[in-house]
Amino acid sequence: MLRHTLLCGSAAALISASAALAGDAEWFPPDPPNSAAAGECYARVRIAPEYDAYSEQVTTQDSYERYTVAPPRLREERREYISREAGMRYIVTEPVYETVTETVQVRPAYVEYVVEPAVHDTVTETIMVREPRMVWRRGYTPGAQMTRFDSETGEVWCLVEEEGEYRTVTRNIVVQPAQIREVEHPAEYATITRDVLVQEARFEQVPIEELRDTYRIQVVDQHASVDSHVVPVETETVTRYSLRTEERWEWRLVDCEDIELPGYNPPTSTEIPAVAQNRAAPAPQRGNTYLYGTDVQVQDDSYSEEVPVAQASYSTRTSRRAQ
Repeated sequence: MLRHTLLCGSAAALISASAALAGDAEWFPPDPPNSAAAGECYARVRIAPEYDAYSEQVTTQDSYERYTVAPPRLREERREYISREAGMRYIVTEPVYETVTETVQVRPAYVEYVVEPAVHDTVTETIMVREPRMVWRRGYTPGAQMTRFDSETGEVWCLVEEEGEYRTVTRNIVVQPAQIREVEHPAEYATITRDVLVQEARFEQVPIEELRDTYRIQVVDQHASVDSHVVPVETETVTRYSLRTEERWEWRLVDCEDIELPGYNPPTSTEIPAVAQNRAAPAPQRGNTYLYGTDVQVQDDSYSEEVPVAQASYSTRTSRRAQ
């Protein structure tokens, strides 16, 4: 509930009461009017701050580049291709075999010669290795068959017979010569099984024709393209405000009869001092008046606000002291 703030009593009583209840009512004005008289009621009003308006250009959108993309355009075509090339197929007939049993010669007949060695015997003989011969010897030799005198040298040469030389040898003589004997070996045979070709293999050529087919493809009829254009910067004129005077609070004299507080009895007109009756209302201050703690504007000099319980009790006690 909205209530008017009441301040009654003398300046001394108001200052002492404000100091005593400063912790319970922080919203109470820190500097109450010192010239307040008994029976007067004051309200603290909010004087709105004052601003100076000015215009300013601000950028609402930066310049940027926009792209328009055109997709490529494709066209379908049909292409022919060889799905199977021409060729030749061969039909082969396998050969036919027949199994037969035959007797074959594994070793032919042949004659083997066996040599019977000769029979030898060992004999010892004396053989002449050099026959006797006639030689000339210097000097006189008795029994010489011929003598010759050299008149120039005075030497005598005699022709004598020199005996032959003999040696005893052991030799191997053949008692019975070697002989060759023939040994005949008969032929050998074995039984084998083999496959005999009855009918030869043959093949037949069968030509294979060429096959063709078609397939669809896509070709680029028109390539993709990119078109760009610049979007210009966008600006806007805005009104800005600069603070000229800050917000402030002031005490205003109000009519005590408009105050409705529990336990408060407003004084009669005879109890109001002549000074308070004759005091003129304070001159209106420049600016607007708002409810305390809000942005609600009031049209007159009266001030109303939500009064806490601590403020209500304080106002009651203050009124009783003033009576």
